[in-house]
Amino acid sequence: MKNYVLASLIALAASQAAGCIISSGDDSGSDAFISATWQLRNEATNTTTGCPSGYDTAALYNQPIDAAGNNAGAVIVDLFDCAAGAGTSAPLPPTSYLTWIEITTHTNTGAPYAKSLSAVVDVTVSDKTFNAQILNDGGYFQLDWNLVGASSNQSLTCASAQATGVEAIGTDVTNGNNSNSDIFNCEDHTGVSAGYIAGNYTVAVHALGAGDANIGSAPDLVNKAIRPQNQVTDLGTITIPITGK
Repeated sequence: MKNYVLASLIALAASQAAGCIISSGDDSGSDAFISATWQLRNEATNTTTGCPSGYDTAALYNQPIDAAGNNAGAVIVDLFDCAAGAGTSAPLPPTSYLTWIEITTHTNTGAPYAKSLSAVVDVTVSDKTFNAQILNDGGYFQLDWNLVGASSNQSLTCASAQATGVEAIGTDVTNGNNSNSDIFNCEDHTGVSAGYIAGNYTVAVHALGAGDANIGSAPDLVNKAIRPQNQVTDLGTITIPITGK
């Protein structure tokens, strides 16, 4: 399955953001609000599930951030009944937030069951909605990339390499028919995949040019584990040699 990923919404995902959607609403007052929805799902069967035993609470975290993405104040936490599947924050100062959901205990103490991916939510002008998906039986790959000339070994920009995208293909080492493909905007230099079922994968990373043609491939990454409960596996920074450069 091929997924085209909007990395600008999820570049901060590993700091705990697929499954996040940001939508706008009108805000005529001085306070801002972030409404959230959450859904737990089994990737293997593509079915939604109830909240796990012992974890009856969804905690909505809103961390104020500045223009550079740095923390700019104390995190604000609102607690909701997990089974409700939705909730709206208390009034917030109108600014930008790094927002995520944790499925946790009734008192929000101890380790949570799982954390959603996160996204930057800007409520400076209008209220927003944050929609989170949490995989019980799967997680995600995160990767960064650099481009170099295959012959020159010189650093390249996406423009000088004529690269429009970067594709990451994960293939289950025990079942070659189980694979996913994600395509990211080359200029983002970072991305988080769509969901994978927990297991070990070989990950192939390619730079794409016009018409999604392969213009350079990094060495395969082998035995990269996906862990359950929505965890993110960081593949690090991958150097992609560009053919003919």
